Amino acid sequence: MNMKKYFLVLALGLMGLGMQSCDNDDDNIKVSAELQNAFNTKYPNMTPTGWESKQGYYVADFRDGKYEAEAWFSADGTWQMTETDVPYSSLPAAVRNAFEAGDYAAWRVEDVDKVERRDAETVYVIEVESGEQEVDLYYTEDGILVKEVADTDGNDNNYLPSDVSNAVTTFINENYPGARIVETDQERGMTEVDIIHNGVAKEVLFNADGSWVSTSWDVRRADVPQVVTDAALAAHAGYVVDDVDFVETPAGSYYLLELEKNGAPDVYVKVQADGTVLG
Repeated sequence: MNMKKYFLVLALGLMGLGMQSCDNDDDNIKVSAELQNAFNTKYPNMTPTGWESKQGYYVADFRDGKYEAEAWFSADGTWQMTETDVPYSSLPAAVRNAFEAGDYAAWRVEDVDKVERRDAETVYVIEVESGEQEVDLYYTEDGILVKEVADTDGNDNNYLPSDVSNAVTTFINENYPGARIVETDQERGMTEVDIIHNGVAKEVLFNADGSWVSTSWDVRRADVPQVVTDAALAAHAGYVVDDVDFVETPAGSYYLLELEKNGAPDVYVKVQADGTVLG
């Protein structure tokens, strides 16, 4: 199991709504000409089948070809995202291949969404389930698995973009040139930005003031130096390596190894590249 825990922000802060209050979600509402024009500009060949208010946003229901879709707009007509319900068979080949070669290939596919968002990469979210467990898998169009999110509350429409500060954007551009931003979340005063950099999915974490905290990404166990593995296992007899991340921080870098043993709690060990175990 991946050691990372991901959290999704369900909404941006409520924006001022000039035409009506959207504290409660409403179906089949009338919208302003400004919002209708915003939809027509975004989708000139489509016609909404209805409008709803959700989480402080205006949502146009429509059909994109054969598929049901929702386009989300803020009150001023700014497009935020479009979520399209698509069949598994329509996924890009790179996404299907990655899923079928991954850890969840034997799980049942419950739902697939194509999610396009403002200032972020398009992602395909495959909802899978096995028994009572449900997980949402986020893939880029080229088949990179960005994150795995345990679906514990059944909430839908949790893909809205979250704004980030200029300091965060500047840091990413300077330190990870050419990075593609996939997801931006804010939780407990921290900002998490998921990026694709040099073909690798990385999680970049910032404090509330925009200062960089860490960057981490999954590492194949075969790519972990043997001296690192040996050092992690030396004080944990009977354990095996279950998962490894590489972590960069302002104070230095290290491997974070998750060790497991039947009947015992998992153990996490930080080891530098030279085999030094950190406290």
